[in-house]
Amino acid sequence: MTSQPDTPETYDVVIVGGGIAGLTVAYQLNNKNVLLLEKEEHPGGRTLSTNMGPYVFNQGAQMIPGGETNVAKLADELGVTRTLIDKTKTSTYMNGKFVSGSSDFKFLLGLPIPFFEKIKMAFGIMRMRSRYSGIVDISPRPDDRVLQELSAVTLVERLNIRHPDVKAFWDSVSKSSSTLAADEVAAFQPVNTFLHHAADEFFVEGGTVQVTKALAEQTKARIETGATVKEVVSNETVVSIQYENNGASYSVQANQCVMAVPAPLALSVLRDLPGFKRTALDQCQYGAMSSAAFLVDKPSEHFFGKGNWRVPVVGMTTIGIGDPTFTFSGDMKQQDGRGLIRLYAGDDGSQMLQKLSDDEALDVFENDLLDIFPSARGLVLDRALKHWPHAICPWRVGRLDLIDDIRAPHDNIHYCGDYTENSGLESAVLSAKRVVSELAFGQQQNAGV
Repeated sequence: MTSQPDTPETYDVVIVGGGIAGLTVAYQLNNKNVLLLEKEEHPGGRTLSTNMGPYVFNQGAQMIPGGETNVAKLADELGVTRTLIDKTKTSTYMNGKFVSGSSDFKFLLGLPIPFFEKIKMAFGIMRMRSRYSGIVDISPRPDDRVLQELSAVTLVERLNIRHPDVKAFWDSVSKSSSTLAADEVAAFQPVNTFLHHAADEFFVEGGTVQVTKALAEQTKARIETGATVKEVVSNETVVSIQYENNGASYSVQANQCVMAVPAPLALSVLRDLPGFKRTALDQCQYGAMSSAAFLVDKPSEHFFGKGNWRVPVVGMTTIGIGDPTFTFSGDMKQQDGRGLIRLYAGDDGSQMLQKLSDDEALDVFENDLLDIFPSARGLVLDRALKHWPHAICPWRVGRLDLIDDIRAPHDNIHYCGDYTENSGLESAVLSAKRVVSELAFGQQQNAGV
């Protein structure tokens, strides 16, 4: 990777942002003169992963969806190894009770809610699976009647949620998918996530960062890290990009520019935006998330039991807890004797945690961990924390009406990132495919994605 250019240059394409969306665009344009500018010292965005003991703490994206998804095909094309997450149970932690079941029926029976509410939830989930299964990981279209139905109302309205404990359960699902509660977000995003969790998912050996690492290694684009973009201005023929790196200022030009950063960051550097575009991007307000991991002196399965990988948590700062060791072999885990437990918080909890020191924030997570798994007391060996100020762009009611304007290119500037689709790695890769097709030479892209 290049640290800084000696002289200003003109590129076919300059990509602002080195997450999976920007890197996928760069990878697909391997026969063009491309510069990718990334603010951090390493590209990868929210695929950041780190080792803790023999395990991997995925600080952002946890897995890649399976089946025929674009991101799964991309991982295979790049030679990245993925392992099926063989989850066999649905579970939650609610009202001081760890509930787990090998079917929706058994899971619902164990929920600490009135029997009538269990029946109501059962019918709601059955209807969700039958009516909405086709929306999982799709590219949203404004003319899709099912998406119109799910985008016009909140999840509370769509499922007719009235009981406070049922609302609290769906809040945990909703916050994990959108960072917002079930009465704040359009039904589309949490319904998509709920169904997504029931489908095939894959753990990436070495962490999800291996996908973006492979993209960075296999692209022919020039990747400049530590580059903070200050201004992007387009005229009729070229786009000018001003940025700073290592205390020095630089200017480059491009025939086309791709903004592969969250909408608020794009807004902060783009100049002379058309009114429709500014209005659309203004609506893309992100929610924060915080993620913590605890290396413990017992295998994770000791706490989670068999078949439980990801567990929504109700009524705590923590909204979910998971077992990052799930796909590691039983023999390896028993031989090592340690485990890893991940916890995460949605927007309201994350905002609170970000006001604390790292140690204080980790103490909050650890207290939740010990409330859920009291037997973990005294077993914590190490802990780690990551805040994501721009984690997810919540799909609020009415968002579908703006999706075309959010995606629309103008003045040789294009937009990609998961916020231009739904959310997650699949949406990011979908957005990259769309942007490459928008470019004048899109027919000469890499095949296979």
